[in-house]
Amino acid sequence: MSNRRDFIKKAGIGVALAGISGSSMAQLAGSALNQESTTDFDLINGTEKVVLKVTKPLFCPYYSLSTPEEKGGGAHYYRNDAFDHNPFTVPASGMSGSPIIIDARGKFVGFMTTYAYENSIFSFDGVETLTITVPQGQELFIDENGIGDEAWKAYNSEMMRRLDIKPFTDHPEFWSDVEYCTWVEQKFLSKERQGHFNLLTHNFIASYLDKIIEYGYPKGKMTLDHGWGTFPDGTIDSGFGSWIPDPKKFPNFRKTMDMINEKGFTPGLWIGFPKIHVASNMAKRNPNMLGSWKAGSKSNKSDDIRWLNPKADIFEYASETIDRFYKMGVMKFKIDMSYNTKSDMLHIHKELYKAAKCIDKNIEMEFHVPDIFFTKFCDVIRTNDVWLNDKYDWPARVKTHYAVSLKSSPGRGINLDHIGGNDIGAITEKKYLQHLEMYKSKTGYPCVSLLPHHLSQKCVDETGDYLWAYERGDKKIISDFYNKK
Repeated sequence: MSNRRDFIKKAGIGVALAGISGSSMAQLAGSALNQESTTDFDLINGTEKVVLKVTKPLFCPYYSLSTPEEKGGGAHYYRNDAFDHNPFTVPASGMSGSPIIIDARGKFVGFMTTYAYENSIFSFDGVETLTITVPQGQELFIDENGIGDEAWKAYNSEMMRRLDIKPFTDHPEFWSDVEYCTWVEQKFLSKERQGHFNLLTHNFIASYLDKIIEYGYPKGKMTLDHGWGTFPDGTIDSGFGSWIPDPKKFPNFRKTMDMINEKGFTPGLWIGFPKIHVASNMAKRNPNMLGSWKAGSKSNKSDDIRWLNPKADIFEYASETIDRFYKMGVMKFKIDMSYNTKSDMLHIHKELYKAAKCIDKNIEMEFHVPDIFFTKFCDVIRTNDVWLNDKYDWPARVKTHYAVSLKSSPGRGINLDHIGGNDIGAITEKKYLQHLEMYKSKTGYPCVSLLPHHLSQKCVDETGDYLWAYERGDKKIISDFYNKK
């Protein structure tokens, strides 16, 4: 308890470093900081414990686990109860942001390296004390001035420098095009449980695009969602790891991609890459790809759905998968199911992204984990699932998902996911238009999924007005939530 070190700040923005030499600390102070003030923290058994007085609720953008009630409104990000969180090993779930916390008065703290992540812990007593465990080699960014977002921008700027994240200043033109995705349309047209997984066919895609053209909407990306692939043992889950088009639905997948191009759109494809089933093609070829049993199945059986093993040769598997569809004309990949432990997901995302960029740097790679440590390995982050269900405060979820995406992935694009949301039983004209209105002023490209004539001609018309206003505008999709030099 007697070993004390200075805690160095510049303009109220601090970096606490554990397990480094005094000369290194002095070098940092001389090169990075012009104005100093000091406080201190304790070194306990080789581990720093930094204690802050905070005001709840605490905004924890990394915490995407929730009850159904919390999930519907996004309240799970705001914690009033006591907790011990490791933001690096928490499941990524639906949308897990950066490893930072902001209290109700704007006090900010964030981890700065993945080194020693196993023991990097946020602990809150449920009252007013936040204790941060900072292992040797880990680093902590603290701003206690109550400036919240400004501190987060400063954190992002420093992290972008450290992680060599170059913000996109230019990108292939099609990345910023409007996107059309089949997912909610599949669900809307399904007449039976899980029927939507079997509706996706060549003719489905042709009819969908013809409707978009009939509306007079701008052309853009056309993404095939879950249901285009084979299910080797007849179960939907066996498709994970079997990334082969179903020949009954798509007798010639290349011709489907050609048809999309001929109609003036860019082909995109959903892939739930981080999951794998024992009966899948890849698992049978290479059982080492099988990872943790706990992939969301209630049974958690070894012969069921599994997480991908992050220690396996992900790069080779990813290269083979992406290249297969790239050669057929696919230029955008919507990666889904990154729900497992974040430290595992990071490795999988990294290898998958590198594989795609080795094939063609112009491929758009979209993910749903907007974390600063994942940012270098993505092109676009989608704001992900929203249900316009009145049981929940769904507008709050829309706002929070957008904020987490914008602020946790600076310098990357944003997909304003699924106008009208995913809950087909809850979508009405009024809520669809309310959701659309919320997106109008936002950075990011629009994504239409449910064809709006199912709701009303007014929805068709107002969606068209929004899409054309976007198309004729500056088409700003890149998050600028950092301090530009």
